Amino acid sequence: MLAASEAITRIRIWEVLPVNRAVNWFDIVWLRAAAELHRDVTRTYLGILWWVIEPLLYMTAFYLIFAMGIRGGEDGEGFVGFLLAGLVIWKWFSTTVIQGAGALLSNRGLIQQVYLPKVLLPLIPVMANTLKFGLVLVLLLGYVWVFQRPPGWDWLALFPVLAAALLLVAGCTLFSAALVPFAEDLRMLINNGMLLMMFLSGVFFDVADFPEAVRDWFYLNPLVGLLEGVRQVLLASGLPDWEGVAYAAGFGGVLCALAVTFLVRFDRVYPKRVA
Repeated sequence: MLAASEAITRIRIWEVLPVNRAVNWFDIVWLRAAAELHRDVTRTYLGILWWVIEPLLYMTAFYLIFAMGIRGGEDGEGFVGFLLAGLVIWKWFSTTVIQGAGALLSNRGLIQQVYLPKVLLPLIPVMANTLKFGLVLVLLLGYVWVFQRPPGWDWLALFPVLAAALLLVAGCTLFSAALVPFAEDLRMLINNGMLLMMFLSGVFFDVADFPEAVRDWFYLNPLVGLLEGVRQVLLASGLPDWEGVAYAAGFGGVLCALAVTFLVRFDRVYPKRVA
């Protein structure tokens, strides 16, 4: 496998054409993401199994608390699918944003030694965690198929929902990474705020059951519409609320545009900020 450092060096010898630069930048992100995944696999005995075990442990703990405890065991089987669909998306989002927020700080040695467009660094955890998410998603689909309902043509609606989710994940990650070097306290705020965000995103409950006055505030969170969309497609045999999906995609797209503008504008400033 070509080393990430070699890919970074190649950026200087490629022709300065937009397409060539884009391909080379993708190459850098891909190689660094692959290196991160390889490190995760080789540093533990169970390796790739941890990508599955971690969300399963997560799900089991919250299932015992909410389904068996607070909910008194009502509709236990149905709640497992409901909880899994929420946690899989949530773990993808939260893990990526937390890792990406510190992307420039954790690569301070690299960006001080060689020039690299800073916008690429937060995209590395986005790609790495999206690949992990893909594996867990396959297991989620298998669970739904076996225990909930067989797949149908409506499952194709999952593609635009996940595309909107990816845009939101990338937007929040890039935006966090762009701001953290100027105020490192934001990184701590993001890390600790994710717990509150989890309870405001409808991971454990159906926001549609709330009174209308409260429900409208929850729907300002773009994750709520995404989780509802995934559950509607997989568990309810129907199409998602496209308005909620479009809102999440638009929210993520605006954040992406703002973050890229900020990262490009201060591209030469970041090495000084993270020193």
